[in-house]
Amino acid sequence: MKVPEFSAVATLACAALFSLAASSAMAETTAPGISLELNKAEDTGGGCHLSFVMSNLTGTALPAAAYELVLFDDAGVISQMSVFDFGSLPDGKTVVRQFQLPGLPCTKAGRLLINGPAGCTEPASSGHCTASLTLSSRTGLDLTQ
Repeated sequence: MKVPEFSAVATLACAALFSLAASSAMAETTAPGISLELNKAEDTGGGCHLSFVMSNLTGTALPAAAYELVLFDDAGVISQMSVFDFGSLPDGKTVVRQFQLPGLPCTKAGRLLINGPAGCTEPASSGHCTASLTLSSRTGLDLTQ
């Protein structure tokens, strides 16, 4: 009698189906969001020029997206706070936005903190207010939340 073999095959088949169902459920619950990369930080005569690459993966166009950023110097002291207005973000698109931070050269900057989304006080706030934010940096400056 080969019932154990049948049971082993049935068990493996059930495990494979369960794994597939779990993977599918996880894919459905993965929150879409916004990807923000600090791509370049370069010194200019008057401060630090930052270039960001941003992708909107929320599934909907965002009419506006602004974030409060805090720049720390290389000693960990707050240098300045500012709201960066990234403008509208079309769904599924990647955009490049640049900002100038006067005063502190990039070589003296330590990290850049995303303090949180800005302009989120109204009930009809932009979708960036609740979208997850994935950060990365190609520079020596850490980009954190």
